[in-house]
Amino acid sequence: MRAMAGFGGSRPLAPTAGARPAARRPDRELIAAVGIAGSLIIAGGLVAAVNSASPFAHGSWLAAYLVLVGGVAQLALVGGPLLFPAPVSSRTLARAQLGLWNAGTAIVAIGVFTDANAVVSVGSLLVLAALGCFARGAGPAREPGAGRVIAYRLVIAVLAVSVAVGIVLSAASPGT
Repeated sequence: MRAMAGFGGSRPLAPTAGARPAARRPDRELIAAVGIAGSLIIAGGLVAAVNSASPFAHGSWLAAYLVLVGGVAQLALVGGPLLFPAPVSSRTLARAQLGLWNAGTAIVAIGVFTDANAVVSVGSLLVLAALGCFARGAGPAREPGAGRVIAYRLVIAVLAVSVAVGIVLSAASPGT
């Protein structure tokens, strides 16, 4: 049986007659994404602690951003396809998702701290590209599991709108 890897874990492509379906197993990309997301959640907690003891510019924002965008959103994005009956994924797509999401997230944070709106926009575009890759990896919204694919894509759409709002807000003058 051949297997296709990706964030959905390995899954059989062509089961043989009478064979039991292969159990999904985590792959390197999924393990890396969960490890990075967990590290960013911990980093966000540490930033919050430091900012509480000695407040610094954008400290609260950075703590929330690391936890919510770098950690929680990433876990939801990579975990969502595990709920699909047959996620469409490949190692290349999973690596693109992971690379674009984390690079974009880091670049946005750098842009905020350097007050460089263009850098925030570039990072945001990478995050949007990652969201496109995640939407593609969900596969077609057909039965069985169409509701889960549609719900997953709605989460992606909400995140995309949030990114667009973030771009606009980063370009706005303080207090406007």
